[in-house]
Amino acid sequence: MTTFLGIEIGRRAVMMNQTVLNITGHNIANANTPGYTRQVGEVVTTTPWYAPTLNSDGRPGQLGTGVEVTRINRIRDAFTDNQIRNENKTSGYWNSVKTGLDKIQVILSEPSDNGLRSVMDQFWESWQDLSGSPESEAVRSVVAQRGEALADTFQHVYSQLQELREDTNANVKVCVDQINSSALQLRDLNQQILALTIAGKQPNDLLDKRDLLLDQLSELADTKINIDSKNMVSVQLGGRTLVEGVSYNQLTTEVDKNGMYLVEWADTGVKATVDSGQLRGLLDLRGQTELDQERTPSEYTETIPNLISQLNTLAKTIVMKTNEIHKNGYSLNNKSSQADNTNFFEMPPEPVDSYDYWARNMTVNSLIINDTKNIAAAAAPTWNADGTKNNFGDGANALAIAQLKQSLNSEALTVTTGSKNIDDLRGTNLSFSVEYGGQVYKLQYAVGAGDDWAAIQAGIQNAIDNNSLLNGKVNVTVNPNEAATEASFTFSSDDSKFAGIKDFIGKGEDYKTMQVKDATTDDYWRSLAASVGVKSQEADRMVTNQTNLLSELENKRQNLSGVSLDEEMTNMIKFQQAYNAAARHITAIDELLDVLINRLGVVGR
Repeated sequence: MTTFLGIEIGRRAVMMNQTVLNITGHNIANANTPGYTRQVGEVVTTTPWYAPTLNSDGRPGQLGTGVEVTRINRIRDAFTDNQIRNENKTSGYWNSVKTGLDKIQVILSEPSDNGLRSVMDQFWESWQDLSGSPESEAVRSVVAQRGEALADTFQHVYSQLQELREDTNANVKVCVDQINSSALQLRDLNQQILALTIAGKQPNDLLDKRDLLLDQLSELADTKINIDSKNMVSVQLGGRTLVEGVSYNQLTTEVDKNGMYLVEWADTGVKATVDSGQLRGLLDLRGQTELDQERTPSEYTETIPNLISQLNTLAKTIVMKTNEIHKNGYSLNNKSSQADNTNFFEMPPEPVDSYDYWARNMTVNSLIINDTKNIAAAAAPTWNADGTKNNFGDGANALAIAQLKQSLNSEALTVTTGSKNIDDLRGTNLSFSVEYGGQVYKLQYAVGAGDDWAAIQAGIQNAIDNNSLLNGKVNVTVNPNEAATEASFTFSSDDSKFAGIKDFIGKGEDYKTMQVKDATTDDYWRSLAASVGVKSQEADRMVTNQTNLLSELENKRQNLSGVSLDEEMTNMIKFQQAYNAAARHITAIDELLDVLINRLGVVGR
C-alpha cells in the first residue's frame, strides 16, 4: 500500500466537492434564466485498491481510493416536455384567434353610440322625419348628411377590416420567418451538441437552449419532435422534415395578386400543411389566397373575409332597396309626370352581380349632395302640367324608405319550378307564407355553407330537412343562429325524405309564393356582431383553459427541473463542509508524513 494513498483520497475529495460547488453556483446564477434546467453532478466512488489476485495477501480489502464526478446531468422529464409542446400548439392557435377577434370587436364597436347600427338608425330616422316635412330644406339636408355619414361609416369599417386582414397577412410572413430562424438555430445547435456528445461530454446548456427553441417553435406550428441516441433532434412540420440532424428545410411564401401569402416548402414549392399553432390561427383569420383553394373548414376559417363579405351584403342591400324605392319617387325639381329614376346612392359601374366592393365605395349621389331638392320624397308628381306646385307635402316615398328599417328584405317570390335562393339580406328570422294548390309538396331547406340551425317550424310539423305541405296554406319560420350564405328553399313533388332539389315541380297551374319577413338591418347587424362576440368568448375561454393547463404543466416541470434557491443553499453548505473536511484530511495525512519523515530519528548517520 502506498504511503501517499491518503493524500490522493483527500485530493479527490477536494476536487469532487469543488466541482459540485461550481455546479451549485451555476444553478444559483441561472435561477432566473428562461429555459434553464437544474444540473447535478453524478458522484461515484473511484476504483478500489487492490484488485483480487491469486497471490493477494490476507489484509482487509478492498480499500477505497476516493471519489470523482463522472458526469453532469440535467434533471429533465421528456414526457412533461412533450405534453407542454402538444398544448403549446393549441395555445398558440387560440391566442392568435383571440387577438384577431378582439381587434374585430373594437372595429365593429357594438353596441355603442358610434357604431354602424346607431348610424343606420339615424339614417332611417331622417327619412321618417322627411316623410312628415317633405318641403323642409333643413330636413332634406339632414337626410343627405345622414346618408353621407352612413356611407362613411361603411367605408371606415370596411377599410379597418381590410387593414386588419393585411396586418394579419404580414404576421403570416413574420411567423414563417420565425419558423425558419428557429430551424436554422436548431441545425446549428445540433452540430455543436453532436461534437460534444461524440467527445463524451454533456452539452447541458446547449440542450437547454435547444429545448427552449423547441418550446417556442411548438407555439408557432404543429410540430413532431424526436431525439435520437446521439442527442440529435428531428422536427416534422405537416408531415415533412423541417430539421433533421445537421440539415434543415426552409419555408417560403408566394404572393398572390392581392398580396396574400401562401406558405410553401422552399425546395419543392409544395403548399405546407399547417394544422395548428399561431400560423394556423393567422391563416384562419386572414382567409385563403387565390393560390390556395384547399382549406380545412372550421368555425373560424375565413373570419375576416366573411365579415367583409357580410358587410358588403348589408351595404348592397341598403343601396339596392333604397335606390329601388327612390327611383320611383318624385323630387321637388321634377316637373314631369314621370318618376325621377334617380338613385339616392351611387351604383357601381360594373354589373351588380359581379361587384364585391359595396361597402368600400358606398357614396351618396352627387346630384343629391349638390341639391337636396333632388331627394324623391313624394310618391306622386309634385308639379302640375301647368307649372303649378302639386303634392309638395307628399312624403309617402320617404316613408316607404324609412320603413325599410322594419322590412328591408320583404318581397314576394313566385316559384314555378326548381328552387329559390334568398341571396339578399338574411336576418335572424326568415319567415315564409306558402300557398299552393294541387298535390302534396314538400318545402325543403338546403343549408348554406356556414349556416347554423336553430329550428324550422311549419304549423305543428317540425323538421330540420323538410315539411309535408297539405293543400291550403302554411307559415314557415326559419331561425338560423347565423346565416352566413344564401338560404335555398325548394318545393318538391317527391314525398320521400331528403328528396333533394327537383327540377320539375308539378302541374303548370300550381303556384307557390314565398313571403320573406322580418329580415331587418338591425337583425342582420346585431346577428353579425353577436356572432363575433360569441366566437370571441369561445376564444377567451379556450385561451384561459390552455393557460391554466400550461401553467400546471410548467409547475410540474419546474418542480423537477427548476432551481430551488433553498435547496441550492443547503447543498452549498453541505459541499462546503465536505470540502473543508477533505482539506483537513489532507492536512492530517501531511502531519502524519511529517512525523514519519522528520521525527523518527537519523539512524545510520
